[in-house]
Amino acid sequence: MPKIVFFGTGETSLEALQSLVDNFIVEAVITKPALMTSSGKARPTEVESFAKSLGIPVYTPSNRQKLDEVIQSHRFASNVGVVLDYGLIISEATINSFSLGILNSHFSLLPNFRGADPIRAAILSGDDVTGVTIIKIVAELDAGPILTWAEFELNDTITEPELRAELSNLNCSLLTETLQLYLNGDIDPVEQDSEGASFTTKVAKSDGLLDTDNKDAVTLSREVRAYAGWPKSFIEYNDHTIIIIKAQPTDTKIDIGKIKLVDKDIYLGCKEGSIKILELQIPGKKPMDSASFINGYKALLTT
Repeated sequence: MPKIVFFGTGETSLEALQSLVDNFIVEAVITKPALMTSSGKARPTEVESFAKSLGIPVYTPSNRQKLDEVIQSHRFASNVGVVLDYGLIISEATINSFSLGILNSHFSLLPNFRGADPIRAAILSGDDVTGVTIIKIVAELDAGPILTWAEFELNDTITEPELRAELSNLNCSLLTETLQLYLNGDIDPVEQDSEGASFTTKVAKSDGLLDTDNKDAVTLSREVRAYAGWPKSFIEYNDHTIIIIKAQPTDTKIDIGKIKLVDKDIYLGCKEGSIKILELQIPGKKPMDSASFINGYKALLTT
């Protein structure tokens, strides 16, 4: 079996690595260092723990310079590297240390949504389709030539955690197939059309606050789905924080920023239309459907 060096840290990295070990010899895994817990114990990444359980050598450089030192000090036999959700920028010197370069799985249809948060971006934009693209990485962010891609159709209910899981599953099969074809010389990378590129930025905690004054119901319902995992969408109402877990846009007219109860349904007025809140939560309490929330917190919603 061909050899590869794997770079990764996050959950999608772990899933990709688990799919690769059956078809390739993973010569080494490079991941971020262990985090220190509040009790002062080192907690390694799940990628590190999984690799060590299979006897794969693991390296944990803390920055790009130390990563370069790891690569320079080890004569890896692998012709190619694979990187996914790693967390450190990889230098051109490290890329060039592999005769066939380093491949990356990006969870969008490049050149659309380059950058740190393509999954949320696809939901926020209301796209009908997204997917996974396998590229050879270059020094410029997500700008490398494309090897393969696969599409995934979106609907108007899917959340960011759900979409991430779907794309990770899609990637596991696509990445394995692409690597095999690439190492056999059966794929010629094609340059991206950089003129059509769009870019994403990292989400902040403050992005979760629903701006009913300036955004319509469709936009806010997309935010609820895009931020379902983190930072979670919320409003400040009657001196309480209310987390909105599930909602759908409606044409029902409600005063902007106000909540109206209709039978066992909760509506929040937006710049245009309103969102019907299907599931919500007080921080520290269990999530509830609208009827249960009204039973327990009606005074909070109506005072």
